[in-house]
Amino acid sequence: MQISNEDKKFLELYSDSVYEKPSVTVDAVIFRLIDKDTGNYRKLPEKKLQVYLTKRKFSPFKDKYAVVGTFIDLNTELSNTMKLCVKNKVGLENFYYEQLYTFGEKQRDPRTRVLSVSYMLLTNKNEDLQNGAWFDIDLKQVSSEIISRDNGYSHSKKIELTLISEEIKLKNSLNIKIEKDNIEKLREVEITESDIAFDHIKIIYYALERLKNKLEYTDIIFNLLPEKFTLTELKNSYEVILGEKLLDANFRRKTADLVLPLNEYTSDKGHRPSQLFKANPNWDKEDIL
Repeated sequence: MQISNEDKKFLELYSDSVYEKPSVTVDAVIFRLIDKDTGNYRKLPEKKLQVYLTKRKFSPFKDKYAVVGTFIDLNTELSNTMKLCVKNKVGLENFYYEQLYTFGEKQRDPRTRVLSVSYMLLTNKNEDLQNGAWFDIDLKQVSSEIISRDNGYSHSKKIELTLISEEIKLKNSLNIKIEKDNIEKLREVEITESDIAFDHIKIIYYALERLKNKLEYTDIIFNLLPEKFTLTELKNSYEVILGEKLLDANFRRKTADLVLPLNEYTSDKGHRPSQLFKANPNWDKEDIL
């Protein structure tokens, strides 16, 4: 970046002591999809979306689970700080990522004013992470109310977002309010109960919403799947993330351009062979020509 002589003169006199400085962290919400055995060899494994959490060793929120994060290094780019953090803390190096949202409520950290630049990370079931645990995600909508107006609507809902590992269940509840008018759409998320540290359940919720929304218009799903997969496996992956069943015909039509058929088939005992597919890297080529 080049600056003018006028800017150089200004910077010689400039002092940043005039402004208060918050602390800043990067926080990573790490998702994966796994297969869970149904106990019946004739039934296919069930897909489950999981999030990775680590237990805090120090106050505040000592012994509480939290997403992976760290305070930033002023001399390192935010994304590089995040990459070093997940590598050093949990041993994760292979993942897809995108910046999610910046959380900056005044009371989100009891120590001081802390801004969190959050990231959503997607990895596969073969990555071996350390110093934490994978938690199944169970999201239930408890209530929902929509009020229509001439210029838009108001939508209020309550959800329970439970995180479950082999040994522990973390209960969390959120109130979500969406206000829509002719010009803008505002969303407020209030934590009413949480068994994890800080406002990290809100960060996880935002990451879940981002992932769901991007299923509609991107090929992001393939960052959670093996290189080769069946259409049934792909459909089940969509359904577990969206939290709803999809009609076969609509699903095939929606994903037709996203996949390429292979001359390979599964050979699982107890199941009929199914054709394997892979992601189509050029599915959106027409959009950029």
